[in-house]
Amino acid sequence: MHDLKWLAAEKKLAHRVFEAALTTELAEIMADFKARAAAITEPQEMWPLQEYLARQQREIERKYDYRYSQLLFVFGQLIREGRVQEAQLTGLSEEKLGYIQQIASL
Repeated sequence: MHDLKWLAAEKKLAHRVFEAALTTELAEIMADFKARAAAITEPQEMWPLQEYLARQQREIERKYDYRYSQLLFVFGQLIREGRVQEAQLTGLSEEKLGYIQQIASL
């Protein structure tokens, strides 16, 4: 799977889908962060918010790995989470789509 070649059109499609999913998830985290921050009334309530944000950052950095050797896994997970629809990946080779579907079904 790591030796798959990516055509220029596939790279462009993958980048667009990847960025859209990442942007959406970051917007969700930011909205949640703002709501949590607005609810803080005592100084000691800031620290759990800091820990929440650090956890979210680690999760984003772990999940969104834009190396071509990792993209099939990334897309499989994003499909499983409902962040990407298979139809958005139309244009990737059948082989890549097959691997993504297998990963998503785990």
